[in-house]
Amino acid sequence: MMRRVLRDGATKRPLIPRKGRIRILLLLLLVIIISWLTIGGAITFDNKSPSKKPKQVTVKKQAKQKKEKKRKIKSDIKKSTGATAPAPTLKKQSELGFAEVSTLLNQHQGPFITFCDTVKNGKKDLILHYSLDSSLQKLGNSLMKQYKPLYGAIVALHPETGRVLSLISWTHDSMPSLGNNLFCRSFFPAASIFKTVTAAAAIEQAAFTSETTIPHAGRNHTLYKYQLEKELAVFKDVSLEFAYANSMNPVFARIGLYSLRRNGLYEIGKRFGFNTEIPFELPVDVSLMPQTDSTFSIPELASGFNQKTTLSPMLGALMAAAIAQNGQIPVPHLVDSISNGDSIIYRASSKQLQTAIAPSTAKELTNMMKSVARYGTARKSFRYMKSSPRFDTIDYGGKTGSVDKDSIGRVDWFVGFAKHPDDKRQRIAVGVLTVHGAYWTVHSSYIAAEYFRKYLRSIQLEDEKEIKLAASRADSAVKTENN
Repeated sequence: MMRRVLRDGATKRPLIPRKGRIRILLLLLLVIIISWLTIGGAITFDNKSPSKKPKQVTVKKQAKQKKEKKRKIKSDIKKSTGATAPAPTLKKQSELGFAEVSTLLNQHQGPFITFCDTVKNGKKDLILHYSLDSSLQKLGNSLMKQYKPLYGAIVALHPETGRVLSLISWTHDSMPSLGNNLFCRSFFPAASIFKTVTAAAAIEQAAFTSETTIPHAGRNHTLYKYQLEKELAVFKDVSLEFAYANSMNPVFARIGLYSLRRNGLYEIGKRFGFNTEIPFELPVDVSLMPQTDSTFSIPELASGFNQKTTLSPMLGALMAAAIAQNGQIPVPHLVDSISNGDSIIYRASSKQLQTAIAPSTAKELTNMMKSVARYGTARKSFRYMKSSPRFDTIDYGGKTGSVDKDSIGRVDWFVGFAKHPDDKRQRIAVGVLTVHGAYWTVHSSYIAAEYFRKYLRSIQLEDEKEIKLAASRADSAVKTENN
């Protein structure tokens, strides 16, 4: 073959020899074949519709697994409830309803000591995360073991959100069991706690204020017919606040007999939660309030001087929460959330149960409850909080009550609250019950005061720690800048 001769006489050669071009072509062909085989193994085509775009096998498989997982969750929950309970179903993939949560919680009647518990739900384990404050649980159990009342129960909750912070149930070894979860039972007479209902009715129905005076004759804690005469021969005028602080039976009996409209006590009592079912994950006994209209039964009811009006510690805490929250009763809840290990399938929300009283009434009752702790029947129990400047900005108070219960013992109550006017975290409402024999071992008001002190102080310490940490960071930043 003749080669082209350049002008300068040199011979021009091709850039790539012929053999090289053939090798490159074969290499490109091999790359195309390998790529086609790789794509072909991951793609499948619909034989019925060859014109459609290819579908990913992995996407189809994931959709099938997701559907199977949802079906299996429903099946597991249905098996776990048994024949005696309605089968819970998932409203959404990420949400359980109240009935399902209640069923799961009742399967585990635990002492509620830990922050969370694991409940078997078919073949799966569900983790129940409680709203409980572990330090309050420890404190409550410690106080019961230390003072050893015959029976005891404590409910503490956040008055705005309804989150239950503590649930304590105690029975002395020497006493017969009254069942589990005494914090939800209403075996016990409400005693003078019902004076709160009477005071609220007087404010809303008879235009009373805490300064309104009522005639009083005789001793504070008795209830004789002569003390109820319309025209008293010898008496002294006392304010509603003073009578409430010192739990004066004749004064509240006269209010119920002469100042309130017919069925007025019953109306306000029902708004506070008496004769009403309380929605909660655990069963709560209905707190009973008899509807009476006889000459002597009305004074007994109004003053709490009977054994027919009953109260559960749960309702006691809710009554205190309503007064602390401008008359609004929250729906209590114990379970904050439920997880299945991979995701949250239930999360509680804060709700209001009903309006018990007007905000103006709640304000009057707040001042009256504060007087119980300042100079009234609970003054000794709150001695430490009164003397400590750490609680100067805290409004705290409540109502005491005590009565003998046939075959059980001396029932002692404290229902109250503590709240910071600006910091919503520093708020707590309690219902405390203790039952004693011949000798009292502890007052329920003291247990409540210890709960207030412990809970509020822990929040204050957290804030102080954050302030110190922020100051330390600021100092470090200044030193770094100066260097």
